[in-house]
Amino acid sequence: MTGAAFPRLGAWVKLPAPESVELLALAGFDFVVIDAEHGAIDSRTASTMIGLALGCGLAPFVRVAGTAPRDVQVPLDAGAAGLFVPQVDDASRARDAVRATRFPPLGRRGASTSGRAGRWGLEALGDYLRSGNDEVRLVVQAESAGALSAIVEIGEVTGVDAVFIGPTDLAVSSRFREDDGRLADLVAAAERRCADHHITLGTTAAGNAPELLDRRGYDFLVLGADTTMLRQGAHALVSGVRTAAKAVCR
Repeated sequence: MTGAAFPRLGAWVKLPAPESVELLALAGFDFVVIDAEHGAIDSRTASTMIGLALGCGLAPFVRVAGTAPRDVQVPLDAGAAGLFVPQVDDASRARDAVRATRFPPLGRRGASTSGRAGRWGLEALGDYLRSGNDEVRLVVQAESAGALSAIVEIGEVTGVDAVFIGPTDLAVSSRFREDDGRLADLVAAAERRCADHHITLGTTAAGNAPELLDRRGYDFLVLGADTTMLRQGAHALVSGVRTAAKAVCR
């Protein structure tokens, strides 16, 4: 990597609507993660979102469904700043993600300068290859108790730029409730190991974002999804009006 700081505050994009990206940029986010794992977003829409994010000054990441060439190649050629790869449970799986994401000799990604990543054919091949290996960021998601135990080995795989702790899948895979103290202990131990080994670390956050950034050592956070923000904003608006109307009627 170039050594540039990881963009700090991001949001999932789950709606297949490029306008979501524009609205999140206006809200002041630093990056978006276009969700091709859980969101109903096709490759054409994702490409449009990536271009719009770049034009708005947002770093566009894509959460892929897996590391098959079609999962990885299309968003990277479309100009994604990086990928989030789910369910990386050990160093071997992390190396698979690196091989899918990086050009030779680090990996096996196919090369073509004809897309946005190659400035539509204007980029010299050498610069395109260098950018793909040095500037595209690979974020692997630790979403199991085993992944947390191996988080240092995962984070130190050459070609991995950051580890993202996914609390929901972590709770499901470990059969703990998200508020279970045993789960919190596992996460806290992983946080300490990442800090000791200078591994760039991210997770999801809500009201606890300042604590995660200031006291627990996280480098970047995903603050929520466009769908959640829409639902919460709509609920607050409707609830406020109905509460006020009831007060007037008394």
